[in-house]
Amino acid sequence: MSSLSFFRFRSSSSSSSSSSSSSTNPTFLIPFLKRLYSHHTPFHVNNDIDNAVSSFHSMISMNPTPSIVQFNKILTSIVKMKHYPTAISLSHQLEFNGIKPDVFALSILINCYCHVGHINFSFSILAKILKLGYQPDVITLNTLIKGLCFNGKVKEALHFHDHVVAHGFHLDHVSYGTLINGLCKIGETRAALQVLRQIEGKLVKPDVLMYTNVVNEALSLFNEMYCNGIAPNTITYSCLIDGLCKSGRISHAWELLDQMHDRGQPADMM
Repeated sequence: MSSLSFFRFRSSSSSSSSSSSSSTNPTFLIPFLKRLYSHHTPFHVNNDIDNAVSSFHSMISMNPTPSIVQFNKILTSIVKMKHYPTAISLSHQLEFNGIKPDVFALSILINCYCHVGHINFSFSILAKILKLGYQPDVITLNTLIKGLCFNGKVKEALHFHDHVVAHGFHLDHVSYGTLINGLCKIGETRAALQVLRQIEGKLVKPDVLMYTNVVNEALSLFNEMYCNGIAPNTITYSCLIDGLCKSGRISHAWELLDQMHDRGQPADMM
């Protein structure tokens, strides 16, 4: 597996020795964790964020220091509360205190930077993951693709996809669904179709949402054709009907087929 040499490490990081850790869950965290993962307890964000930060600081001062897994649980809870700057600050405190992050902790940091719009920092963390000898998983790669699309960098997301695939990494339906949706939103229907055709019949099976995003954009263009006095031909109708069928919108496909008949447009073998 290649080490993704095309990434540049944008920020220098000081190496620090990892302190001894224990996998034992500190007993004082049990009430907090029970409330955190309970589906019945009301969720009071202000109280919970204070409790999470307090628990984090208590853990970081323990000797021996709890395992990174315990810190990740708290960071994950903070991210779920959408307190991304807080999670970023606490993540940096881990390394400052000599606690080596694992790939999950670094992925949390990538997610936070994406949400606050610091995409360059996200890629710096990806470079750090590679430098530490970890391999980013599909969730980490999906987070970066989503972050790029969320921050209006859809074409960069497509280039990033091309790079990671070229270096032997495999993406999933979430990756491609995000890309196709992002491309359709900026009017790049042709590029979205190319991505869809690229994955058809391969490892990732297109789902209904992927087809729906493309078809919705195509229908919008179809209506623009009529507004501009351009009559669609048989190929145009056939492509739309095919897409409508694949996205599960059979009734809409029949409507278009009836429209073709009413306008004297011959239907080909679909």
